[in-house]
Amino acid sequence: MRHLRRRPLIGTLIVAALLAVFVVGGYGMYLASEAGRLPWQVDPTRIPITPFADIPGFNAAPPTPTVAPVSLAPHLVGMVARG
Repeated sequence: MRHLRRRPLIGTLIVAALLAVFVVGGYGMYLASEAGRLPWQVDPTRIPITPFADIPGFNAAPPTPTVAPVSLAPHLVGMVARG
């Protein structure tokens, strides 16, 4: 018992260092587990996903114009060309 009382400062420092290692290591394990970076965590199955595949309107072909193009009257052609 006398041997333990002789160096209380060294014992206290060792306990504090071990406690600090456990706290920092535990926090690092927590962050790694939240990020899914631990070696024993299984990667999720990768499923190919096509963006906007099931939304109506994204797969449809663009509508074809149904209105005939309008031509300018002969007397307005010169005004459009001059700007």
